[in-house]
Amino acid sequence: MTNTNLRPEDIDKLGQAMLTLTKELWVVKDRLRVLETTLAEAGVIAPDAADTFQPDAALTEQLGKERAQLIEQVLDTLNNE
Repeated sequence: MTNTNLRPEDIDKLGQAMLTLTKELWVVKDRLRVLETTLAEAGVIAPDAADTFQPDAALTEQLGKERAQLIEQVLDTLNNE
């Protein structure tokens, strides 16, 4: 989506998309924090394991694909007439 694709009548859709993403992001952040804390308290991982983890090339590629897919889905929603 470029700036020329966002019309005044799209503001409601953009606002709804932002609220939906914010809600979903919070759920993920909350669950991730609970999972990290639970695993650290059980001695399964170090408390900073997620912060210091360096993905290998295969995981980096997979994460890149998933990120691009998510961005495409969001843009498709905003462009949906």
